[in-house]
Amino acid sequence: MSIWSAIGLGSYLPCALLSRHPYVLAAYERDFLSHLDAYEAALPREVPVTLFIQLGWQCQTDDAATRLSQDFRAARQRLPQLSRVLFLANCPEEEAALKRQGEEAVFCHQNAFLDERRYPILPFVRKRYDALYIARITPFKRHALATTIRSLRLIGTFSDNERAYVDATLRSLPQAKVTDSYPALLIAYPINQARCGLCLSAKEGAMFVSAEYLLCGLPAVNTANIGGRDLVMPDFATAKVPDEAEAVAAAVDAFAAQAPPAADIRAATLELMRPHRETMLALLHGAGVSDELCARYARRFPHKLGLRCGHSPWRNRTLGLLQPR
Repeated sequence: MSIWSAIGLGSYLPCALLSRHPYVLAAYERDFLSHLDAYEAALPREVPVTLFIQLGWQCQTDDAATRLSQDFRAARQRLPQLSRVLFLANCPEEEAALKRQGEEAVFCHQNAFLDERRYPILPFVRKRYDALYIARITPFKRHALATTIRSLRLIGTFSDNERAYVDATLRSLPQAKVTDSYPALLIAYPINQARCGLCLSAKEGAMFVSAEYLLCGLPAVNTANIGGRDLVMPDFATAKVPDEAEAVAAAVDAFAAQAPPAADIRAATLELMRPHRETMLALLHGAGVSDELCARYARRFPHKLGLRCGHSPWRNRTLGLLQPR
């Protein structure tokens, strides 16, 4: 029986948890650390656990890697059944920083586990915007770099405690059509309405949406950054620009005038994703996952490894499970 879906903490206990076989968990680092009480209650101590950790924020700086390692040392003391904790790094620098802390890490990019079926090229959709930025309206996303783009679509939520920043940001972007949210299963439609996507943060995680643009056949305008997103972005479909609004707008105009073929962008992105999927298959096999299940995941991994996907009936999906045998 396979369960690589997250459970609502305290609301449902799948039969895999009752097994005495070892099994595999997948979680984001903050989701795991902030729900240690629930994990401690759910996981029998006599069952050895392999834990794959996705990184929602960059850990390639030594300070960030040190803090994360300290947090997980404390977590291991509380959960001795964690026989192996493996960090899935989004760039080689992140892998190296975590290894310097004595952690086990492997370069295995999170964006490789997007389900490409959700992000089709839609040739029948009319291009309405030169650029699209799907990003929470918060300072690290640097919306100010989009102020001189002539035709812009923004999709992103924001928190109430950043209302002043949000209001000032939107006043600086009067040309933009703004939507605070969009159904995840339909996001390919607004992506296909744009001529290129924007990736403007200087520091974050690997930024799933950078690959979502590309799978839909859009080129991307990208600033220098840490967090790893560049590693699944084809060079010919990515304009790397300085942190200047004029440079961002010029790159957008160039893509609006002439962009690489959408099918080529998608195919190249999938090719960059492929080795990371192969790495994950090797890791699962090494963790004791059966050949049958590995073959199944070779055909189709769960979208984002089943994490933070919001499937009902559990709203708080933070515990990813895969029973190995």
